[in-house]
Amino acid sequence: MARVLVVDDDGGVRESMARTLRAAGYTVQTASSGEEGFDLARGDAFDVILSDMRMPDLSGLDILKKLRDVRVDASFIIMTGFGTVETAVEAMKLGAVDFVQKPFFRDELVMRVRSAADRRQLARQVDLLQRQNQPDASLDALVGDSRAMAKVKDVIQRAAAAPGTVLITGETGTGKELAARAIHAGSPRAAKAFVAVNCAALTDSLLEAELFGHSKGAFTGAAGARAGLIEHADGGTMLLDEIGTLSKGLQAKLLRAVESGEIRRIGENDSRTVDVRFVAATNIDLKAATSTGEFRNDLYYRIHVHHVHMPPLRERTGDIPLLVSHFLARNGRARNVTSCADATMDILLAYSFPGNVRQLEHIVQRAVATARGPELLPEDLPEELLAEPGLPATEGTVAAARDKAEREMIVATLGKHRGEIGAAARELQVSRTTMWRLMKKHGIET
Repeated sequence: MARVLVVDDDGGVRESMARTLRAAGYTVQTASSGEEGFDLARGDAFDVILSDMRMPDLSGLDILKKLRDVRVDASFIIMTGFGTVETAVEAMKLGAVDFVQKPFFRDELVMRVRSAADRRQLARQVDLLQRQNQPDASLDALVGDSRAMAKVKDVIQRAAAAPGTVLITGETGTGKELAARAIHAGSPRAAKAFVAVNCAALTDSLLEAELFGHSKGAFTGAAGARAGLIEHADGGTMLLDEIGTLSKGLQAKLLRAVESGEIRRIGENDSRTVDVRFVAATNIDLKAATSTGEFRNDLYYRIHVHHVHMPPLRERTGDIPLLVSHFLARNGRARNVTSCADATMDILLAYSFPGNVRQLEHIVQRAVATARGPELLPEDLPEELLAEPGLPATEGTVAAARDKAEREMIVATLGKHRGEIGAAARELQVSRTTMWRLMKKHGIET
């Protein structure tokens, strides 16, 4: 049954409402002042909060504003004996679900609480479904069984279990946000919010307002006070993607938040304390940026407690078959495209993927859309991949050196295990299917 908080400075009214609601099966707590009601609502979980409008310390609207700022998740009902249309409109704008005038009958009270509780339950069910439809936030979302990915997963597991900030580095498209989500999902903060913001997507002024929030009238268009994303992440994890693009001014303000957990909304003098774990991601060399003065040295070391480096796809080509299967399972079912021809896979294995895993996913999506049968064929791939279908890398290039080293490692491992492909695959930390693909790519026979 739903939990209800009744806030009213009139003891007789407060206890009468509590008895009525308890008789209807609700769990009820009461508060005799606005301050007490706010403290209870902020520190506990209620489905419905009923608050009187006029009280000596905080009014019902004051409580509603403060609860909205700290993002308390409950249906709010304002009660008053002095109702006006203007007050009702203001309450609804602030997020109240109902506005009722005293006195009211017991049946009406129960009906309104039931309606508010049902609305809250429905909203939570919708939120749960949306979360379930989001990409997997666990380590399983990081597809790959190569040695490089095994190392990444191990570092993520250890970083998730330990406190402290995390810096995730890697080229664009390597899965840095997936790594951040896996860290959050594996941490003691998993039940709280994960908030991600792309620092490169907004101007400095907009980004500052998004991160730190603002008071009413702090700037043109600030019609009301608003909590920032850092406050929204309180108790949870915040991902600052592309942190290397932050201006020096925002770097200084962020440093204080990371160091002390203190933030100050734009236009306010008082600081607020938050408990947030910061995870930063970047595709640039932040250490080099500190030497040129583009990035604060003190902030760099504050966010660099744990370090996760996401390897480019060209350094873990053995994971490509697994990734293709994963993307086919996600995107191919609707069109009944379920497999990849050997010739197509050979082309994918030979490609360097400058856009990394994200590029591979887009290639598979496009190929699925153009495929005429249940199998991806070479002609379904983009032209840039077909330009050099499986040609050996040019002598003297990095790609050629990588291919040579990869071939030598496979040959040596097979020799060590007397041609036993399963045993060699286990040592190289790739699947048996991937081992076959790599042997075919390099022309290795047993």
